[in-house]
Amino acid sequence: MNIDIEISKEFLTTARGYIRITAEDTVIDNDITDLIKACMLDLIRNGITSKKATDTNDSLIKMAIRLYLKAEYGLDNKNHEKYRASYEMLRTELALTRDYTEVSEDVE
Repeated sequence: MNIDIEISKEFLTTARGYIRITAEDTVIDNDITDLIKACMLDLIRNGITSKKATDTNDSLIKMAIRLYLKAEYGLDNKNHEKYRASYEMLRTELALTRDYTEVSEDVE
């Protein structure tokens, strides 16, 4: 799957807040960016359109990213299973929703 995904600095700052990291650090930011992209690719792999999966203005996509980050960030994450299960449940619900799985044919 070769999809070019750009993460804005604004969204990276938002994502940092999801996992309670306030300091800017290039290594940490790279890790967070990689996890965001992995989440988006996982959503796409599970049937969400790339347009929807990469829409960081969509509240449900933001929640999926938040849950994914909370599950996957850090080496000693005692809540991994709880957040991973929540992420997988949301991902499944999105994959069953037409608005997230069908490419719209909006013609202007």
